[in-house]
Amino acid sequence: MVSMPFLRSALCTLLAFVGLLVEAWGAPQAPDCDSASTVELLQLDSALQFRGQTELLAVNSSAQSLNSTSTASSYWYPVRGVDAGRSGYCPSAVGPFPLPAPAWSLEIPGLNFHQTPVIDDFLNIYTTSDSGTVLSFSKDGQKRWEFQPKSIRCQNPSLFDGKLYTACANGQVVALEMDTGEEVWSRPVFDGLPTDAYTVSATEDFLVIPMADTGLEFGGAWGVALLDRADGRLRWSYNVSTRAPKSYVINLDPCILNESIILSDTSGGVYRLSVEDGSEMWRVPGLDEGTFTLGGVACAGDMVFNGYSRADGSGGLRALSIDNGSLAWNRPFPKVVHNAPSIGWIHNHPSPAVIVGMGEPPGRPWPLPANITGKVVAVDAATNQVIWTFEPPPWHHWGAAGSTFEQLCFPDLFSAATIGADGTVYINWSAAGITYALRDANADGIVSLQDPREVSAADLGSAATGPPALAPGMIFVNTCRRPSAFF
Repeated sequence: MVSMPFLRSALCTLLAFVGLLVEAWGAPQAPDCDSASTVELLQLDSALQFRGQTELLAVNSSAQSLNSTSTASSYWYPVRGVDAGRSGYCPSAVGPFPLPAPAWSLEIPGLNFHQTPVIDDFLNIYTTSDSGTVLSFSKDGQKRWEFQPKSIRCQNPSLFDGKLYTACANGQVVALEMDTGEEVWSRPVFDGLPTDAYTVSATEDFLVIPMADTGLEFGGAWGVALLDRADGRLRWSYNVSTRAPKSYVINLDPCILNESIILSDTSGGVYRLSVEDGSEMWRVPGLDEGTFTLGGVACAGDMVFNGYSRADGSGGLRALSIDNGSLAWNRPFPKVVHNAPSIGWIHNHPSPAVIVGMGEPPGRPWPLPANITGKVVAVDAATNQVIWTFEPPPWHHWGAAGSTFEQLCFPDLFSAATIGADGTVYINWSAAGITYALRDANADGIVSLQDPREVSAADLGSAATGPPALAPGMIFVNTCRRPSAFF
């Protein structure tokens, strides 16, 4: 059966396309997609089929009550990837196009951000940081509160039911009041947690975090763990290396759907685990030995989309059945994929698309010339045919923009994408420190840098690891050195 988060998302999509495809003015409130009247409207049928067996945002004829995997939220951008499927699609929010100059930026010497920010229903912004500091700002940049845990590297937060949840390098998981930043509870769960950009995922009953720390320089956890949301007590953990030796998990940001958790490992393997006890429902291994990928997962309807890399330096994108892991399609690419895909309706295309960036991360900031190239690809979610591509100008330096040995910044080549209700794709070209807003206005299959109807760019001079956070009329980008608001 279809989970309530997807029913809710489907209705919000309908509302967005009927009445919210113009930029909101003033201070809008997030729509109440859990009301009784909303439930009555969930008498819809989807015409979109994935090979005749699945729908992108399936809508059942009878509504279901929220279950233990509910991540339904009234906040605009409550978690990296927006929703329980980590789709990156914001069906009720239209962002700015063209991109204006930043309305404000935050820059404090030595304070570094590899994390993805979140946005609540009043357009307040929340972010964690490499130093461990947790911050909240109003839309106009006024600091609301600051919290300093007894640790560094508190990672991607999530918002749920008035609380902010994060976890830090010392293994501590923390819950804070969103209004004041006051600590609700904290609990040491493991001896340590990784330094990569993982997400603490919050649902009605539980939290999902990485399982411990591999101790590797650039992060990595042995698997995934599930905690009680009320107090952080560990329910169970699952170690991927027992199934895929030499593999681990980096940048954990799983789909949480239908009483299950879906994640990927560094070998390109994809897992579906039971929420109840962490038992394996299915596993699809990586495509070959020697593969290393940071590519993650995004889910919609009955499908999970997974970016991957291969030992020969190529990569690709594949679609698997959530039900049993069977392969629906595979689209190879000439370059590696090291970020999670996004899925949603894009500008000037009649059916949902999967967005992913390809190319190697920029690495350390050596003082040597380089020629770093990458490409963003939009693929039809049903047919896997390429809809359009976009290539930013090459980056001619080792290391990402703004990265120094004194203040290192280690993003993927591209962030994941965020997709607005009008189909604009927002993505960070992390090598050069540029945020792009993309549309294929003339539907010729090429998003052209020379066409202002198709590309708008904001050069922040600093790389961004996480995707832009989107709310009506605004985006917020956490670059390593210079978090910035656009509206």
